[in-house]
Amino acid sequence: MERMTTGHNVRAPAAPRADVERKAEIVRVLMEAGNAVEAIVAQVLAEFEVPASVAGVLWALTPGTEPPTMRNVAARLHCDPSTVSLAADKLQATGLVARQPHPADGRKRTLALTQRGHELREALSTRLHSSGLFADLDAEEQRTLLALLTKVRLPDRKSVV
Repeated sequence: MERMTTGHNVRAPAAPRADVERKAEIVRVLMEAGNAVEAIVAQVLAEFEVPASVAGVLWALTPGTEPPTMRNVAARLHCDPSTVSLAADKLQATGLVARQPHPADGRKRTLALTQRGHELREALSTRLHSSGLFADLDAEEQRTLLALLTKVRLPDRKSVV
């Protein structure tokens, strides 16, 4: 009987070699696409004089949705709330976000994009769109890619054995 352990000693049932290689190729392509996106995002952030280290928090603040609490952002990014707090400090200092009281619980704080934050998000979206990154995909293929990538997101770390 095979036993599951935590950490680097996790042993899974043996998979056919083709499955292993296909998944490795998927990861390689995802990393290449991620690197291309990171380069574009870093360039736009530099134009706004914002450190690249705060990019995750910016993407977690989706325009047109209820501003999340800092704890929700940390959960979404799978990081410690203190990391989000430090990023929020940097973003607030550059005028991109505002900390606001939670509408239902005054003890909590939410993060909301300011006008300048919305301008940055728009610049990021426009630059990514014009980069040609998705030029070979029609609208339906883009929707499918989004659905597939959403489906394979890493599970909550609590549920990883």
